[in-house]
Amino acid sequence: MVGFRHMIGWLLLGGVIVVSAGAAVLGVSQSPKPAPLLTAVSNTLSASSYTEVGGQNSGQGQQTFHLVYHAPDRLGGYIQSGDRRSYVFAIGTSYYQSVTVPTSTPLRRLTFYRQDNPGGVPSVDPAQNLRYATQAKHVSQSGDTFSFTVTKMGQTGTFTYTVSGQYVSHFTFTVGNASLELSISGVGTSPTVRLPAGAKVVGPPPAAAG
Repeated sequence: MVGFRHMIGWLLLGGVIVVSAGAAVLGVSQSPKPAPLLTAVSNTLSASSYTEVGGQNSGQGQQTFHLVYHAPDRLGGYIQSGDRRSYVFAIGTSYYQSVTVPTSTPLRRLTFYRQDNPGGVPSVDPAQNLRYATQAKHVSQSGDTFSFTVTKMGQTGTFTYTVSGQYVSHFTFTVGNASLELSISGVGTSPTVRLPAGAKVVGPPPAAAG
């Protein structure tokens, strides 16, 4: 299973990953007219919490994920491929990832490997891709949908945002043969993120030791 830290690769490393999951409805009151794109991006990323549903599709295979962000420094959930998943958490400057297990595995039986994550939540949160809106030079708008392209490191990414009220509710991103589709819901109402009760936490995974 692809490591969680690679999920925002084009933003940090030059090649993106991520696709899929259906649209979600914001758990907040909707205003008749959508906010301007940059305002909606800022409102979303500065919210006290939100839930992200999406996935990835690239040469490394297909995966889906379900994550919850809770301000100021917590993100957690799982990445799934087929009927197996790995649970991931970023809490402060620590990053935790479980061994890959069947989806039916009780959370209390999980074992997490802990590693340092100096970049904190922003370095592993797929929603940070919304910030590409600040690089847009020519934005097209059709109703509540905004689209534009950005060229970076010789690759052109195509971005589409759907704004519902004051927040971004849906986001797609394609570059080359990879793509991202991300739905955001529960803005301001998503639960607090905590490691599962009873789960075991150990040191770095064997490949990272030393």
